[in-house]
Amino acid sequence: MLKICRSFLAVPLTLVLAVSASAREKPAPAATVPTPSEFLHFEVGADRRLADYRQIASYLKALAAASDRVQIETLGKTTLGEDMITAVISTPENLRNKARYQEIAHKLADPRGLTAQQIDALAAEGKTILLITCNIHSTEIGSSQMAMEWAYKLATAQDPETLRRLNDSIVLLVPSLNPDGQIMVTDWYRKYLGTKYEGGPMPYLYHHYVGHDDNRDWFMLTQIETKNVSRMVYHEWFPQFWLDEHQMGYYGPRIYIPPNADPVAKLVNPLVHRGNNLMGADMGWRLEEAGKSGVIFGYSFDAYWPGGTRNTGWWKNMFGVLTEVASANIATPIDVSPTELQGGEKGLINYEQQINFPNPWPGGVWRLRDIMDYELLVSDAALETVSKYRQELLRGVASMASHAVESADSAMFWRIAIDDQRDPVTATRLAALLLEHGVEVRLSADKGSFLIATAQPYGRFVDEMLGVQRYPEVKTAPNGGILEPYDVAAWSLPLMMGVKAERIRLGPGEQQSATPIQSIPWPAGGLASSGSTSGPKFYSVPDHQNNVFALANAMQAAGSQVFAARTANDAPAYVFAADAQLAAAAEKFHLQLQPHADLPQGAVPLKPIRIALYKSYIPAIDEGWTRFVLEQYGFAPKNIENKEVKAGNLKSAYDVIILPDSSREVIVDGKRRGEGFSQEFPPEYAGGIGKEGLHALHEFVEKGGTLITLANASDVVIGEEFNLPVRNTLAAAEGRRTAQPADFNVPGSLLRVYVDTNHPVGYGMPSEVAAFVDSPIAFQTSAPPPDVQRSVIAWYPDDAKDILVSGYARGAERLQRKAAAVAFTVGKGKIVMFGFRVQHRAQTEGTFQLLFNAITWAGM
Repeated sequence: MLKICRSFLAVPLTLVLAVSASAREKPAPAATVPTPSEFLHFEVGADRRLADYRQIASYLKALAAASDRVQIETLGKTTLGEDMITAVISTPENLRNKARYQEIAHKLADPRGLTAQQIDALAAEGKTILLITCNIHSTEIGSSQMAMEWAYKLATAQDPETLRRLNDSIVLLVPSLNPDGQIMVTDWYRKYLGTKYEGGPMPYLYHHYVGHDDNRDWFMLTQIETKNVSRMVYHEWFPQFWLDEHQMGYYGPRIYIPPNADPVAKLVNPLVHRGNNLMGADMGWRLEEAGKSGVIFGYSFDAYWPGGTRNTGWWKNMFGVLTEVASANIATPIDVSPTELQGGEKGLINYEQQINFPNPWPGGVWRLRDIMDYELLVSDAALETVSKYRQELLRGVASMASHAVESADSAMFWRIAIDDQRDPVTATRLAALLLEHGVEVRLSADKGSFLIATAQPYGRFVDEMLGVQRYPEVKTAPNGGILEPYDVAAWSLPLMMGVKAERIRLGPGEQQSATPIQSIPWPAGGLASSGSTSGPKFYSVPDHQNNVFALANAMQAAGSQVFAARTANDAPAYVFAADAQLAAAAEKFHLQLQPHADLPQGAVPLKPIRIALYKSYIPAIDEGWTRFVLEQYGFAPKNIENKEVKAGNLKSAYDVIILPDSSREVIVDGKRRGEGFSQEFPPEYAGGIGKEGLHALHEFVEKGGTLITLANASDVVIGEEFNLPVRNTLAAAEGRRTAQPADFNVPGSLLRVYVDTNHPVGYGMPSEVAAFVDSPIAFQTSAPPPDVQRSVIAWYPDDAKDILVSGYARGAERLQRKAAAVAFTVGKGKIVMFGFRVQHRAQTEGTFQLLFNAITWAGM
């Protein structure tokens, strides 16, 4: 085995001698290029010292100014307005010719029309493009610091091996995928240095909207940062290999490297995993060679889910790996006793030596410097691998792309027929999303349908995103349970978005008449003609489109009158007073409004709605997602925190209060469920709403407010404080708090739910939807007292076999005939309880309207 490894890592002398003359002709003298520590005037990687993103970007720009091996490209702005950059690192000659190497990478990513000889010629000429992304999760700070040191090393090295690697490859180094969050974390850390809060958690999300879920957005592309990088990857550079560097917990292995754990996605070409494992082998060798213990593979992180950075690329014929290094307390060392080391994850049940963990770390002090040293080694190993196997990897990408085309039925297409949709704008948004992913989208000859071929390089990605998932039940022992998914088990875009997409066969004539498009034609919006000389006074639009709410909010913000009504066919609709701004707004939101001479009978004016969104000091990612979705559709939520809730008199300031998905313990007590020791927050961020807050919320409802709870937040109103006739039948035996019963597990799946479309919360909805469910919540109501009215808005089917739509569900019979969403009128107000996240990660557009309706109900 040792002999094989030596051969694997050997560098042929001919390759060293073949380094281009231009790579040697203009070396970057180390004396003229400042080290990161010299530039920043402190030791990078030292205990309790951090560079923030602005300093890192400034250093990389200075490095580019001093070295002809480094160029800076701006990917775009971040959510909060920072420049998001990548450092492009290679030889001067490669950088001069980078447009040619981008062209070669593009051709190999889509080799249709190329002969085998042409592919070989391009692989021989091309350079491997290695994308390394750092610090997507902002508290995982080490890689953002490491990026400066590694860039400096590549810019100044004079040894033949580094020069050979740079000659063979182009590195795209993104120092932070979340610059805003990196600045937040660094500022917070510096603020509390030298106090007992040093290295502790922040009381807010480390991304303006999505916090840790910024690495859950890579197939939906809702966030600016995700869009920036996706454009670079799938439209500009087409890298063959993507390394994404993360950190994990304190008390387990020191670093995770490939191979991944089970399960494996069926539609990913197995060559992807072979290439990933090749890189993992090199990483493991170099780490052990350097005396770095605690290296593990086949651990925790599976090869099934497509939502993370490099994962999405697997379905697009890209190699991509994840590394996870153990964390310190940001930049503060942590002393780990051997007795504190633990397994408990897939691939390492007990912390002990095993074949995927041959050299356990013994414990001791763990520093930021250690994190960076491990990351420097795996970054070097990544570059070593892609340069050594340059032509194999370039040919491999072309081979996988060709196989995706040739193995598919050339007559098989996905069709999204716009005229056959409840919400044509959302259906069009799905087509636009695929185009943004680099998928080839065609427009039918009659311009009424988007057609997506399965026989295209990204065809497997198309099938994965538009098809239905069935989670593989992989067991590690004959009588054991299945391996749980790393994140979720379902992501079917048509189901989540409420869009009809069908797999059909097209004849040759239909295929030829369909036109590939580079931009999406959106539905035409505007005001339909009335044919009357006097002109209509009102316009209406059915409310089964999400953008109707955006239009209503825009017109209310402009001071125009908006009404809710039942039109002639008894369908819920929004009615707008004729207004000088209405035509432009209807065009902007792609809505076609119908004229009315008079206000439809029974139309009710909608009051502007003052929305409060509760924000706990233990950050709830769902709060950020909820805020993002509401703002996208023109709602204006205001965050409300513990002090304001406790103060009471809430109805004077708000009409609606939303409690995002979070546990009762977090909301009421300010601590996580089952939490033992945790580092303290500063006193102004400690605690929850307490009993005073519960009383204030109850008073808010009694006085006419609408309280909306999402998923686990429903626990807040189940109990003696509100005394509602509802319980969660899947709650743990010890009380109302939810737990995962041994016979029930829905790890993020799409379940069938029926909707009462005659209830205001169900207006405009189809009678059946796919609900995203990942918590054990099933409501059982009972007859209410005379002063309370109860409504079941949504419920699960009678037969357990009808419940699962996509993903995995064990114990689905526990949901039979149980309610998924309920509403109560209490005093003058209302309570709406959703047992699932209707706005999950801004992906479930098919159920957004339930939330929008619940808010609007308060204004009727």
